[in-house]
Amino acid sequence: MLGLLSGLVFGIIGLTVVYFIIYQSRGFDFYVKMFTRMEPTPAYAAKNISLAMICNLAPFYFFLNMKAHQSTKGVIIATGIMGLLFILYKFVW
Repeated sequence: MLGLLSGLVFGIIGLTVVYFIIYQSRGFDFYVKMFTRMEPTPAYAAKNISLAMICNLAPFYFFLNMKAHQSTKGVIIATGIMGLLFILYKFVW
């Protein structure tokens, strides 16, 4: 449970970092529309999610080094959920 929660939180932190690095000049409303209304294209949302998935490496290796294997599995599940969102944005919507 702790791994799943930390994986999702680090994913949200990753999305926030991507916003501040790439899209700060366009405004937060543009960033939200990218995920909700899929403007300009859903491919932009997929790219942002894939960049945010990199942030899950930190809790993954932390739990792996602490030998908390159940929490490591939770981080993998959270990454899988984000990967499913990536596939949906990239190929379905």
